[in-house]
Amino acid sequence: MKRRICLVGTALAAVPFVLGISVAAAASNSTAAKPVVVKCHVSLGTVPAPGSPTVDQPPSQGAQYGTVHCGGASFGWGVEKDGFTVPDSGDTVGSYTQYFGDGSVHGKFDLTPTEQSLTPTDFTSETWTGTLTVTGGTGSLAKAAGKKGVIKCTSGDSVHLTCTEKIKLTQL
Repeated sequence: MKRRICLVGTALAAVPFVLGISVAAAASNSTAAKPVVVKCHVSLGTVPAPGSPTVDQPPSQGAQYGTVHCGGASFGWGVEKDGFTVPDSGDTVGSYTQYFGDGSVHGKFDLTPTEQSLTPTDFTSETWTGTLTVTGGTGSLAKAAGKKGVIKCTSGDSVHLTCTEKIKLTQL
């Protein structure tokens, strides 16, 4: 468990470094913004609840932090934070913010579990598919607004997630 906490700590320690690097923005001076498809790879770690040295398995709510790399629109590398809950429906729902060198984007997500494996000696292994929506942004991404995109996530232990996102932004 100490290793998991160290991995989350490492991701958090990278925030100032990543934000200090200037990433080319996808902003355009053109008055007629064209839609652009953005594909992102996200690696997240779930943070233990305040006062707890561990993350419940599987977590029913919490916060996650990690790195994000987006192609297709010059976003480049950044950092993501999100908050989530797992209501009685079993979906994982929440909101997120992705920080890049010249701005940030934020929105909401809804993930539905597609596969789960739980044994008495192992952590939960899960996969999810779902939707995400960019609801706004800051800096050079202040005009970002998106239709619903798709997101797919996997986890071998329900604490560390790897996700891919694909969304068509209607304006940058």
